[in-house]
Amino acid sequence: MGRQTGTVTEPAEIPLIGGRANVGSVVRIGDEVARPTHPQSPFVAHFLEYLQNQGCDLGPTPLGSDDQGRQRLSYIPGQAPTSPYPSWAFDEGLLIDVAERQRDLQRAARDYIALPDATWAVSGGNYFPAGSKGASFCHNDLCLSNVIVDIDTRRVTGFVDFDYVAPVDPRFDIAVLARHWVPFGGENAAEAVELDRVRRFRIICDVHELDEDDRAYVVAQGIAFLDQARTNVRALADGGNVGFQQMIASGYEATNRETVAWITDHTDALTQTG
Repeated sequence: MGRQTGTVTEPAEIPLIGGRANVGSVVRIGDEVARPTHPQSPFVAHFLEYLQNQGCDLGPTPLGSDDQGRQRLSYIPGQAPTSPYPSWAFDEGLLIDVAERQRDLQRAARDYIALPDATWAVSGGNYFPAGSKGASFCHNDLCLSNVIVDIDTRRVTGFVDFDYVAPVDPRFDIAVLARHWVPFGGENAAEAVELDRVRRFRIICDVHELDEDDRAYVVAQGIAFLDQARTNVRALADGGNVGFQQMIASGYEATNRETVAWITDHTDALTQTG
């Protein structure tokens, strides 16, 4: 049953699965989504509005807040890949489209000027490793569950969860995407299909026209990001976040170290062009 708001009955709230930071607290209400508000939420809304003014429709439309204090956004139709990951999530055509849409988003945000008092990614803990800072505002968390897909066409319909938007070197944003979509390591792909991960990494880099030095930076940032994540995920879990507690309980720290070892062992192949 829907919720009565004044004289209008809203559609029923449908929980949306996926993600860690806001697990269990993001719902669809008709053509809108309600999600927790964080200190960075007003500035994220300003960023999303800027993207739309640039003709970039990859993010949701900010719609203010509701009487429960939740952030309201437009609903992006499609499906986000979630564990256990379906084989279509690792379709090579989809990988190319994800990388191309990431490139489009980076270009649309290139001249974004933040509000003077803006704070970024406050709810994400100590998320950004050394060397990631820069002047370009990027999504910075394009994991599988934050990419909405039309599964019939294998094409991206939009990105969600912009809570980690911050000014970075855009190659860090690429490193985060590669970590999840290559995927670096085996924990995601093991649930789906056998993948040529070196080839998939090169596809992402080719879309972004990265040279060998750029690719070496992306690989180094992928390792730095994972090293940072072990400490950050543990701290967020110890702080009471259920999603990150579930990650720790499922063996995240050991899997993270295995992933770092895989990247290190394949660095030479990953950084080559051609």
